[in-house]
Amino acid sequence: MFSTIFKIIGSILLIMFFTGIIVGSSVLINIFKMADNTVDVDLHTLKLDLTSFIYVNDENGNPVEYQSVYAGESRIWVDYDNIPEAMKNAIIAIEDKRFYDHKGVDWIRTGGAVLNLATGGGNSGAGGGSTLTQQLIKNLTNRNDVSITRKVTEIFSALEFEKKYSKEDILEAYLNYIYLGQGCNGVYTASYTYFGKHVSELSLAECASLIGITNNPSKYDPLGTLEVKDEETGEVKT
Repeated sequence: MFSTIFKIIGSILLIMFFTGIIVGSSVLINIFKMADNTVDVDLHTLKLDLTSFIYVNDENGNPVEYQSVYAGESRIWVDYDNIPEAMKNAIIAIEDKRFYDHKGVDWIRTGGAVLNLATGGGNSGAGGGSTLTQQLIKNLTNRNDVSITRKVTEIFSALEFEKKYSKEDILEAYLNYIYLGQGCNGVYTASYTYFGKHVSELSLAECASLIGITNNPSKYDPLGTLEVKDEETGEVKT
């Protein structure tokens, strides 16, 4: 009897072992396929003004801006050295605190995001786990689907990305690509739209205000409207 039980248990374990090998091999093959599907983007070719300007001569013969023309996006590239340190520090503080320490992927935040997902999302502080590098790749590729495949591909892409580009290159590109409400793509156009000045001239408070928009452009847009309901009277004010 015991011999029969041992045979049954042994058979079950053997089946589980080979099933694990098959499943594990399949997972590894898919991971390697995703690793080959990394993003091939040249950041240096992105440093192009996507908005064109038309100039006319004034009464003194000096050229002055007459009109700006753009196709799908209003975006002017601003170099890293012309972006205030306060703005760089602000985006790192709210989006990727270990930006200068990781190699494209913050494994601590990624682990927290996985744990958050496994436990039903109870730990809201874990966030999505994406680094600035990963977010930049998402913006460049327009991959917005919520799937494990995209996240894994994004991770491999971020690791490869940081082998090719410096932290300064990535931060510069990120700040030139983020959407900041009012049709503003990048900090250059946002600076003029909200404060009427070049981004290099922004104060600490202005940098913080502008970067704060990134968490929710529709909600934190300084020029937008917000409806607030008075709990006592029920009156809705704009």
